[in-house]
Amino acid sequence: MRYYRLRMDDRIKHRIEPVPLSSLSIKSGMQMTLSQEEDAPLFLAIQLHSQSMFPDFLEYPVPLVSNRMKALLEKYRPGMEWRAAILTDFKVARQEVYWVLRPPKEECLSDSTERYPDQTLKHLVLQHGKAMSPIFQIAGLMEPYIFINLALAESLLRRPFIGIRLERVEMDSKEGTGS
Repeated sequence: MRYYRLRMDDRIKHRIEPVPLSSLSIKSGMQMTLSQEEDAPLFLAIQLHSQSMFPDFLEYPVPLVSNRMKALLEKYRPGMEWRAAILTDFKVARQEVYWVLRPPKEECLSDSTERYPDQTLKHLVLQHGKAMSPIFQIAGLMEPYIFINLALAESLLRRPFIGIRLERVEMDSKEGTGS
């Protein structure tokens, strides 16, 4: 099976960008918990202008998806935990609902994966033949990257979603030499 990293399309001009969060807010937004307090909506400030675009996927400060992208992802991974994120421009009094993407974490890093001395990712390689969820994050990574399988990638590309890019992820070969 092939896997792809879901990325925000940097070529989109005038896309909305939420104000950066503290690292504590990012961790609480991404944690998978059933606590009512932590499942309260996340409020993010944005600044709109006349040409602002609302893409279907935002990578920062936490992975966020639009309502219509959430509907598709739920078909591939029913029961996935979500947290509402309210993007608000206080000057023009406009709000948009997005969803914090909190997919399951998979243990699938290959021994061929390389890291920098500070433990951030240098070169990612996934284990060959490991059965993974259609949408997941990788346990043990500092970065909050989102990964999807080929079937979900094709389904996303067949629809008119705005602001997504897919980057193919390297897999170990059957012999363990990386391909």
